[in-house]
Amino acid sequence: MAGQQLLMPRLFPNFPKTLYDLSLQALIESMNTKIPALDRINRLSELPRNLLIDVYEKMSQVESLKDTLLEELAQLEVFSRLVRYPFARSQLLRIMASLMASNKMLAKRLSENYVSRYDVVTGQDSQEEEKLESSMDTLEDRSVELNTLYTYDAESSDADTTSAEFNDEFSVDIESIIGVPQRRAYPDKLEAFNDSDLEELSAVELQVIDLGLRLGSFLSEAGWMQESITVLACLNVRLKDLPTHKHWLQFRLDCLQRLLYAESAHCNFKEAHKTYVELMGLNKWLNRNVPNQLVAITYSQISAMYFARNEYKNSHLWSGLAMRFLKGIANPRIIIDVLRQAAKACVVKRDFSRANLLICQAVRRAREHFGPKHQKYGDALLDYGFFLLNVDSVFQSVYIYKEALAVRRGIFGNMNFHVAIAHEDLSYAYYVHEYSTGDFSCAQDHVDKAVNIMQHLVPSNHLMLASAKRVKALLLEEIALDKMADGIDEEDLLLQSEELHNFALILSLQVFGEVNVQTAKHYGNLGRLYQTMNRFEEAERMHKKAIKIKSELLGHFDYEVGLSIGHLASLYNYQMKKYRDAEQLYMRSIDISLRLFGNSYSGLEYDYLGLCHVYETLHNFEKYLKYANKLENWQLLRGQNITQNKSSYPAIEVDYSIEEVKTKYFSMCVSKKSAHYSVHAEDTYQN
Repeated sequence: MAGQQLLMPRLFPNFPKTLYDLSLQALIESMNTKIPALDRINRLSELPRNLLIDVYEKMSQVESLKDTLLEELAQLEVFSRLVRYPFARSQLLRIMASLMASNKMLAKRLSENYVSRYDVVTGQDSQEEEKLESSMDTLEDRSVELNTLYTYDAESSDADTTSAEFNDEFSVDIESIIGVPQRRAYPDKLEAFNDSDLEELSAVELQVIDLGLRLGSFLSEAGWMQESITVLACLNVRLKDLPTHKHWLQFRLDCLQRLLYAESAHCNFKEAHKTYVELMGLNKWLNRNVPNQLVAITYSQISAMYFARNEYKNSHLWSGLAMRFLKGIANPRIIIDVLRQAAKACVVKRDFSRANLLICQAVRRAREHFGPKHQKYGDALLDYGFFLLNVDSVFQSVYIYKEALAVRRGIFGNMNFHVAIAHEDLSYAYYVHEYSTGDFSCAQDHVDKAVNIMQHLVPSNHLMLASAKRVKALLLEEIALDKMADGIDEEDLLLQSEELHNFALILSLQVFGEVNVQTAKHYGNLGRLYQTMNRFEEAERMHKKAIKIKSELLGHFDYEVGLSIGHLASLYNYQMKKYRDAEQLYMRSIDISLRLFGNSYSGLEYDYLGLCHVYETLHNFEKYLKYANKLENWQLLRGQNITQNKSSYPAIEVDYSIEEVKTKYFSMCVSKKSAHYSVHAEDTYQN
């Protein structure tokens, strides 16, 4: 009721303020440094949670009260009440963003307080733990919360393997793809126990575990990954230290999958691999009444880790396994996240029909269940923009990315990890969209914001900062090219671009090694830059490196290979005068494009233009006319598609059940019809 009363003036500015709203305003105005006000502030936590969260949000909007609010929320007893209250989630995220924007480091204070109290080595005594359990509002609240500490369904893990929805593509033994030995995380004698033989944990210990899970997830959701990792790593050690109990497997899996998400999102791949190894050590017990949705989200997080490491085959396989365990009764957040990750894995495998099905369902569910201003909807939009950009719907992707950024800024403000990623994604989409016009002002504005935010939030050698700088390097190169075409010497811009590209390459080599798709992309980007800088031998060497690595990892007919071949063909054609070599490379690039994308693929323009130049230079006018005609037909086809707003993968408006989604997903074959990533940069774009 309180939330509805607050909402009316927001929706209707001229609507008279309610008595509740006026009372809130009076309370906030009465808060000052006088003794009566301090006493009133100290007693705020006695309010019911639906009132307390409204008071705290009002306080977060008053600069002079933010220090007081920080001290209030840094108390675990206070924060635990609110983080367990689902209706306060969005407000709590906004409060966190407001405090952090004012350099009130609530995330750090909360993580430090949790570790100092509950670390198994340095933690405080049990009296402090009992404070947490006694912080419930009422006996009624306590009963409700204890019953909802663990919200997974009660089904045992039982993947769907019926022939109707499970094909050979995902028929793999987990042991063949995990890449690490299956370690025994618990003694063999445990296998002789039934879960019913194991003891229950105390209510106090359940509260400690529940707070760790909720706080860790809240911090990562709010964009404070390192603090999330700190909390969840502490909880993981505590869980391993506990005697075997009834929920040991569920709690361990849940903690580890949340930890893996935070570590992968923060590009902390060494620690993420250790967490992955721990998860694989638990994998053999997944038939011990583990809820399906917990298995599904765990496998989805493993897919996300491989995706972040550019190991797309394993990412695709794990996302398929996650889909097998997904059920319609699962938590909506889990359903949406599993669908999103499976869609992203399909995109990088050029499996766009499946990707379209999955991401459209994720976006619809996020909007209908959470609303258009919720973080989960913003997350789904960001992934939908990724899909659209990669299927050549560039204008639509810009529109979707702008909406996703607006959602994230509305929740997190400006100085936030998630907002920086959205700025970078939008910048790259603008870069592709504006390539033909040469007006990169919007792209430059957003990438500058992304770099600025990341510089404030992560170390100078962080991969996320390198990613934003890579986009900035691409923009600087194009801006320099345009100015050089106007007779302006912009060597400084090219040198800045080279420095940024080398920065990204060095980090990629340190983190991923030489034989990695991301490293190959950086070589390709340097190749294009050196071509612009008239350093042709270096450019040739970079392009050949990119082709070799991509061919080894992705196969000879992958889009990424065709992209690098096209760039090398351009170098031979326009700069190095190796026309016969250029001709052969253009033919290979065209062959790959037609195999994957069909006659309307936008990248064909550059290959057809290149061949026209080759044959004109060689005075082979018969072939010149042949490819000039192909270029003209291509232009007509592209023009028709743009005029009629045709898309190879229109949005799927039907709201399928999860069972229907799974049936369609597993019955689909990988479509040969596909679309491109970007014809401009040596880059498969991923967020």
